Amino acid sequence: DVNPQTLEVLRPSFYSEMVWSCRKKKAQTSRRPIDWIVMRNRMSPLAARNKERVGEALTNLSKRIGFRLAPGLSERVIYRELFPAGLTLLDLTEKGSNISFTMSHVAARQEMRDLLIIMQLPELVGAEIEF
Repeated sequence: DVNPQTLEVLRPSFYSEMVWSCRKKKAQTSRRPIDWIVMRNRMSPLAARNKERVGEALTNLSKRIGFRLAPGLSERVIYRELFPAGLTLLDLTEKGSNISFTMSHVAARQEMRDLLIIMQLPELVGAEIEF
């Protein structure tokens, strides 16, 4: 629960309690902890006070309960166009697609590259990410 005025976290949500439980179980069976990454979705490109406040609250919460905060994905038409077909940006290439690529598509692909870099997947560390 979060105080709506101060954005102070009063107690963990059901989801964070579930993740915490999984982290404890993983710690009992492995030396490697769960790498919990939280990101915001469908973010407006406009600067807004609420967006800033939520960002600050997530940063504070990440320190308190131990997750990495990744940059969020913007609200983009391309995501809504691809979803009904079961596709993602990773499925598209300029040559193999019937979609005309715009600057918004290029920006969306860069957001995905940034997310993959933040995730630090072993098979991608140090690799050039192309799609």
